[in-house]
Amino acid sequence: MSVSCPACGGSSSVEGLIVEEVYRLSRCGSCKTEFFVREGEQSATEGRESAYWEDYKFDVYADSAVLREFEGRYEKVLQLAETVVGPIKSVLDIGCGIGNFVAFASSRGIRAVGSDVDLTAVEAGRARGLEILTDVDVEDRIADGSMDAVTMWDVIEHLLDPYEGLTAAVRKVRPGGALLFETPDAAFPVRRAVLGIRSLSRGKLDFTDPFYYLEHRTYFTEAGMRALLERCGAELVSVQRMQSPRQKMARLFAAEGSNGATMKRVLAKAWPVLESATRAAHMGNKLIVIGRRLS
Repeated sequence: MSVSCPACGGSSSVEGLIVEEVYRLSRCGSCKTEFFVREGEQSATEGRESAYWEDYKFDVYADSAVLREFEGRYEKVLQLAETVVGPIKSVLDIGCGIGNFVAFASSRGIRAVGSDVDLTAVEAGRARGLEILTDVDVEDRIADGSMDAVTMWDVIEHLLDPYEGLTAAVRKVRPGGALLFETPDAAFPVRRAVLGIRSLSRGKLDFTDPFYYLEHRTYFTEAGMRALLERCGAELVSVQRMQSPRQKMARLFAAEGSNGATMKRVLAKAWPVLESATRAAHMGNKLIVIGRRLS
């Protein structure tokens, strides 16, 4: 079976991994982006992006240590973006969750607006005094071409149609404005390693769960992000590779491993070693992408 890549539009081949019984991992032959394809007919309940804000994640992202790590990342990425596109005085943060980046940008004197599909997250952000919109309200409240930048922190991989979502985002940015993304890197070596272990053991050793799951519909490569930006009227100007914040991963592993699943307990113990090794080798499991809207 061959399907079109959501990043570059190229053809793909299927991998062996299947999640939730009907979603098969596919890999683009051109840009090497990986993505899930549903085998069989789509149900009527699958028309929106995948859910993300389980209750425990509100506590994770409100944790002070996690916040400090993310703020350091936000500072670095904004500084890099401003060297490319000039001063950023306004930003729309799509998929803002409880508003951590909106709060950070606002504290730096930036006019920051957030949006999210999760109404509980929207209300949590508004309770902090932040300007947070629902995804439906963005079209009416944010004029096309009015923002210096649009950000998506761990969001674009969740979209059912990344092209449609990014095209809508690009419209909100002024010509020459910035598009900032953080998203999992499909080329992270550990991803290929866990797929290889699963294949060689015929599924008996399956460590894929934390690296491939349906909440993330698409795992982009640098080439895939470049192609997607070009299709949407923008260009890729910078790519950095970073690790997921340590405190965030520790909290997530603690929460998700509490159900007693053997593989999750093993990975919770192994991740600090893997993370330290890949960090020392200057590898990252995340792509930090800076794009620029063309005129």
